[in-house]
Amino acid sequence: MFNKKKNQSDQSTKKKDREAENEKLIYDTWPQSREQGKLKFTFKFGALTWGFPTFLIYSAIMIILNFFIKESVKYNIPQALFSLFFFVIFGMVYGLFLWNKNEKIYLKKYPYGKKSK
Repeated sequence: MFNKKKNQSDQSTKKKDREAENEKLIYDTWPQSREQGKLKFTFKFGALTWGFPTFLIYSAIMIILNFFIKESVKYNIPQALFSLFFFVIFGMVYGLFLWNKNEKIYLKKYPYGKKSK
């Protein structure tokens, strides 16, 4: 029982350390990122760095499955276009979430910082 409490305490400490490191990184890099503006940041970090690569990985998996299991897995052009649209849109949602999270952390330390575009 004592080990379980100690383990939970260690995990809590590690989590707080990770959060502190993340906040320090945001304090150091966020001013340059926020200068881009919300739309450009969302497109760059949401659609281009999450949505499009995820689409490529998904497409590769589907093509490989289509090659080995021809009847049950069909991956064609309309499905690929829908997948691209789906992943890019959800990448944009992820980018907006990331923008808002980083902005909240940044404004916690610099509450009178210049508002974003």
